[in-house]
Amino acid sequence: MKRKKKNKIELIICSSISLIIMLLIYVSFSWSSYTKLSQLKEIRISGSSIISDKEYSSKLEPLKGVELEEINLREVSILLESHPYVKAARVSRQYPSTLSVEIVERQPVAMLNIDPILMLDRDGIILPDQGKADDYIIPFLSGFNPAKELYPAGQQTISVKVQETMELITRIVDTYPSLYGNISEVTLNANDEYVIILADYPTKVILGNIDIWSKIEILGKFKNSLRNKRQLSDYNYLDLRYTNQVIAKERV
Repeated sequence: MKRKKKNKIELIICSSISLIIMLLIYVSFSWSSYTKLSQLKEIRISGSSIISDKEYSSKLEPLKGVELEEINLREVSILLESHPYVKAARVSRQYPSTLSVEIVERQPVAMLNIDPILMLDRDGIILPDQGKADDYIIPFLSGFNPAKELYPAGQQTISVKVQETMELITRIVDTYPSLYGNISEVTLNANDEYVIILADYPTKVILGNIDIWSKIEILGKFKNSLRNKRQLSDYNYLDLRYTNQVIAKERV
């Protein structure tokens, strides 16, 4: 009997504590709502480097004065991710009145040489020029179809050839970063063959139009074979269109 009575008392105490906690939470939210303490007053942006914080926060200005709990965080993320330069946006509430936004921006890795100039990230997403094209030392893509409908802002390019080229460039970035840093231009010649123009002097590297990655690997091995005694820039052009060989013309 005593044990049952003790368990009953403990149950009553636990229930009472839970009820008090719930009541305090309700009163807290009610008080915040009454005093407008939990209404959005500040938007904090972090992670941006290409687009200004002001441009991002301006998209969220209509939310000012709305209760934090009433703001749909996923909808805010989707709104921000509609910007061409935003790869991802993580949004969280910071009580009593702040919305915190962490931005992951797309980084340009190549520029498409059409009018106007467009930039592309490693996924082939089209990034409109923000007047900062001169700030980037990245390869130009030339000789590709200039039809504007192939390059919808904020979306992946529809041009199959540009998609293939961006896959090639991305692979070079990951595997041969020093080579990527030395590429001034990637272009297609009259025979639809890939040609890389190196920034140094410059040197023209003709890759052809088949087994392109194997040609890049051959170029990497050729560079290593020079053993710092010579540089790729010592050659006027390098022709890799033929199987397992490099035809090199020295600079006069």
